[in-house]
Amino acid sequence: MKKILSVIFAAALVASMFVVGAVSTSAADDYTVYFEIPDDATLEKIGLDVWGSKVSVHAWNDAGNLNGEWPGAEATHVEGNIYSYTWTADSVPTGIIFNNGNNGVQTQNIDGGETVSKTDASKTVKNPAIEWGKLYKATGEGIEDPNGNTNVVVAATDYKTAEPSATESKKEEPSDDKTVATGDTSAAWVLLAVVAASLGTAVVMTKKASSKD
Repeated sequence: MKKILSVIFAAALVASMFVVGAVSTSAADDYTVYFEIPDDATLEKIGLDVWGSKVSVHAWNDAGNLNGEWPGAEATHVEGNIYSYTWTADSVPTGIIFNNGNNGVQTQNIDGGETVSKTDASKTVKNPAIEWGKLYKATGEGIEDPNGNTNVVVAATDYKTAEPSATESKKEEPSDDKTVATGDTSAAWVLLAVVAASLGTAVVMTKKASSKD
């Protein structure tokens, strides 16, 4: 009887570890943003030089700079012209700027505020707010900041790491597979149910053993 209980509790412990892992993965994804380097034609249109291949991220909140002094920390290359940066839960920024490593090209502030032109105070542009998991792309417009620099105006859009090919899409059939992907918040609930069921079984079996005694 003791061996059976040991196996049940061991299974519950393993399941609980998966719960923690699933929740942790989901939390990490909550603080990632993506950025696509503008193409040369877009930058030329607003009077800026080419971006190059370097992407730095300047970030801040009420406590000050989060990635060091300007131009900030280097972003991680994802694919093509897309880069990403992830913050931890204890250092979430309220504003960020993508730039090409202090080489003369940068985005507008991404903080939900407004960029006011130095030469024309009547000209303002609403800054996009930070939206986690989104891809920031150039809109084709530029705005002059208070320092007289032309900044790249960006907007948030959905980002997918991979698009299925036309052939794969046609072959794909509906699946009855109920497996939950790692990082999905529903995974935590499924695994918690497993833990609860395991513990419930252990209690019932313990009571039965006690009644036999």
